[in-house]
Amino acid sequence: MARSAPEDEAGQLPKDLERSVDAVLVFNLVRTHGYVSPYIDQTLKAGKLTGAQFNTLLALGSAGDEGMLMGEIGERLVVSKSNVTGLIDRLEKHGLVERCETPDRRATRVRLTSEGRAALYEVLPAYRGAVCELTDCLSPAEKASLIELLTKLRRELRRKWREAKGS
Repeated sequence: MARSAPEDEAGQLPKDLERSVDAVLVFNLVRTHGYVSPYIDQTLKAGKLTGAQFNTLLALGSAGDEGMLMGEIGERLVVSKSNVTGLIDRLEKHGLVERCETPDRRATRVRLTSEGRAALYEVLPAYRGAVCELTDCLSPAEKASLIELLTKLRRELRRKWREAKGS
């Protein structure tokens, strides 16, 4: 019978994995995401947005009036081209984004509409409150360290991913 990872607060793993700090680290990252994601999704429900839609609006909001290429959105959100297309289709259907003409017909640029910007600004206070509540157990120094470490890990993972894809 296969052993499953226990659900205790200490983050204990089965005996064959407990000696691997790497396994414990990844286990805790995934497990933490499992708690954070539904919490954020519940917060965004009031604005009738999913987490992926909100992240797309955030990315486009930071891009300014010129918007972003769909490929750039996919890279930023770490999702496939088909996932980006579906996200943009749904956001466009609700009038939150628009596709723009580009000289290169193979690339599609997307930008926020005024309704999209309003929806983003409407949900941002609740989102900020939720993330503050989620992280209030950490000191400012711990938050800064965690950001630095996760950024370092993400950059290395992105480098490895690109290397594996051959780009």
